[in-house]
Amino acid sequence: MAEVRVTGTADEIELIARSLGAAPRIQRRRDGMMAGYFEAHAPMIICLDLGTTGPNPVEDEIVAIAIVGWAGNVLHEGKYRPSRRELWQAASEINGVSPDNQIDLPSFFDDQAKIREIIWGADEVIVYNASCVMRFLEYNDAAPSSGTRVTDTMYEYCHCLAKANHDSNCLAHSELADAAVRIGYAWENSPHGTVTNALACLAVQKWIEERQRKNTKISEYRA
Repeated sequence: MAEVRVTGTADEIELIARSLGAAPRIQRRRDGMMAGYFEAHAPMIICLDLGTTGPNPVEDEIVAIAIVGWAGNVLHEGKYRPSRRELWQAASEINGVSPDNQIDLPSFFDDQAKIREIIWGADEVIVYNASCVMRFLEYNDAAPSSGTRVTDTMYEYCHCLAKANHDSNCLAHSELADAAVRIGYAWENSPHGTVTNALACLAVQKWIEERQRKNTKISEYRA
């Protein structure tokens, strides 16, 4: 359970609390606004990143995956041997893995059950460039269930920039590295591995949500 704090009118607090199946304790603050407190089950939120041999899930394969929790704890990290592609220099330059260092590794499907368990047990899955990531997960039968919220941090980031700059024609694609630099995130190493990328994506998403909370004047504790 997590304690949630919401500021707003009494009706707003009541609506939010009831939507989560909770009964709020409402107090008036010194500034005249109302503050509501209630307990709710903390959602299972994960952030994941994939390393692949290329952009096409039919022809290419997952060679690395990292899944981290909302607190930044690593839930799973794996590197895998592809079975279909042997030469993938372009992908190697991006994700830092190559055929030479993948030969003795297991197959992605050796860890498929564990990966499914984590993803299928999540209430929200955060990824950067969801359309690409979800295609690979779907093709490998590890996609989130239909009721799971999928958050595309790349889309959210571009939308946030467009709103801040009053520009509806914001770029549809922005690299994770650029987004991380813009928010002041310090990369741990280069080339960027899947764990590092997942943590960077999580940092960008938290930055976005913090800006949203400040704009709406609603704050909450998220575990």
